[in-house]
Amino acid sequence: MSAALPDKLKGTGRRSAENGRDAERSRAAILDAAETLFAERGFEATTLAAVGAAAELSRGAPGYFYGSKEQLYRAVLGRLFESSREVLPGWAPDAGVAQALEEAIGRFTAFLAERPAFLRILEWEALSGDRRMGGLPEHLATLALALRQLSDGLELVGRQSLDPRHLVLSLIALCLFPLSHPSLVRDLGLDSGPGFAEARARHIVDVVLYGLLPR
Repeated sequence: MSAALPDKLKGTGRRSAENGRDAERSRAAILDAAETLFAERGFEATTLAAVGAAAELSRGAPGYFYGSKEQLYRAVLGRLFESSREVLPGWAPDAGVAQALEEAIGRFTAFLAERPAFLRILEWEALSGDRRMGGLPEHLATLALALRQLSDGLELVGRQSLDPRHLVLSLIALCLFPLSHPSLVRDLGLDSGPGFAEARARHIVDVVLYGLLPR
């Protein structure tokens, strides 16, 4: 028969679990607020105190959970790249290269349209000289997955002479640029509304397939 818990230990496990959930919610709220502020203001103009206020927490909470503004910024970037990697479908050779590309590009452009903060943070980062994103593990993991999938696709269609790294760059540019510059889209007479991402994905697939497969 097990001994009863001393009175001072009763409820400790429940309080610990509750504190753990509170900490998890606080971290998520800080990341959400930081993502919004970094997208609106950039890294330099965003303060930890402003993030704490936007998250409806104390001014010192972001520093307590993430240490420094740069560590918080990299955590925001890491979460964004993890989310972008999750939208990439698993490679299914039996489905064919065309279908795999269509699914991957469609899901990626939809993700970009749904997470405009991602595009804005990337633009801010580019303007600052990409000083903080280099070597980010989540970024490297996303690129590695894209490279592996495209390398498999190129092998299937007998186009191993194409450098998959350049193909990754081309696909990212084709997806990112128009969504980052909606005024250009509108001035060309295109509808930049909710259906644009889907139309853009179809166009990219058509352009890329003519470069990979015989007509």
